[in-house]
Amino acid sequence: KYSRDLKRQRDSSMRMQLLKHTKHDIVNSLSLLPKTQHDLCSFLVDLFLHTEMMLCFSVNGLFMEVEGKCRGCIRAFTRIFIAIPCSDSRAHSSFRICIMNDELIVRNASPKEIQKAFTSLPAPDTSFKPLLSEEQQEMVKSFSVQSGMKLDWSQKCLQDNEWDYTKAGEALTALQNEGKIPKEFFK
Repeated sequence: KYSRDLKRQRDSSMRMQLLKHTKHDIVNSLSLLPKTQHDLCSFLVDLFLHTEMMLCFSVNGLFMEVEGKCRGCIRAFTRIFIAIPCSDSRAHSSFRICIMNDELIVRNASPKEIQKAFTSLPAPDTSFKPLLSEEQQEMVKSFSVQSGMKLDWSQKCLQDNEWDYTKAGEALTALQNEGKIPKEFFK
């Protein structure tokens, strides 16, 4: 229906109409996709171009559709991003990027990919542990106690939400309600 596949959509003007240009249109079209559960162990990030003014990278992985007529189907995806430094005044001193192009490619997973899919959970990266302030350490402990999540996943949740305790709790609740948090993340 919305495919720009050259084999399926031969009308070039229709292919152009199916391109999404604004933030609103992009988010809206992504929200129309079926709900999915991603296999985090399958993720592979490839940085294939890096200059001072541009990053080009891809994210590959597997997901399972959890609703609709293809419920349980395992698919493979590739997202290719072109990003530049962000001139956003809110960026402060941390590095921010603006995505200039995002291409999503979805295909049926191969039999080998299907066999490997969802066989194990990713272990938190223990090779690099930034030093946490005492306040952050206390937040992690408190969040772990209140949420029931393991310490490393509590820390990741807080970091992903910029150490905003309330925001992290809301994000966790939303993901739990969607069934996107594996039970292995909990004590």
